[in-house]
Amino acid sequence: MAIDGSHAGCFVHAARLYAVPSDSTFSVADTEASFIDAAAVRRRSRPKIHWSAFVGGLLGGGFIDLSAWHTSKVTDLLALGMMFALGGIVGFATAIGIREALVGRPALPAVIRLPAIEVPGDVARSAPEDATADELVLWSVITRRFRAAKVAVENLPFEPGPSDDRAGIRGDTLTPAATQVLAELTYVTARSDFEPVAELLGLPVPR
Repeated sequence: MAIDGSHAGCFVHAARLYAVPSDSTFSVADTEASFIDAAAVRRRSRPKIHWSAFVGGLLGGGFIDLSAWHTSKVTDLLALGMMFALGGIVGFATAIGIREALVGRPALPAVIRLPAIEVPGDVARSAPEDATADELVLWSVITRRFRAAKVAVENLPFEPGPSDDRAGIRGDTLTPAATQVLAELTYVTARSDFEPVAELLGLPVPR
């Protein structure tokens, strides 16, 4: 990759390259730290399986089997095994729910990722080594916008959000024909912006 995390204004997080605009009020180090902190908070917020959940699963499966054997005289091992599994799942989930209701999850600090733009891999590989962070940001935004518009137009019907106002037309009032025209217009505009970037970086020029 011609541009990597050692490039001025850039850093790598989770195997992805990011560029920080020069007009950001935060340094590259602070921005990178915010990405690391946010990822750590997400990891800590994932529910952890406590031993009580396994006990609940065993009790749930055992209770179902005992009830089936005692009340319905079920002796078939396959049937008992299936009922044990079903009861175990219910008991497992119930134990987790009860524990979270009683104990709760630890309060975690709110962490906001500071502004940075992910640089597509081919843009990083093709960019000149003297490219500035602002140039990487610009090329990345244009490239990602073009690719999003291309995906949208290739997966019609294109459905704008209900509050997506474009040219004074609400998305939820557009006819299928109008949504197609809007998607194609968005694509043509994005392609026009992307063509000089593609030529500059040696990327495939869209047709």
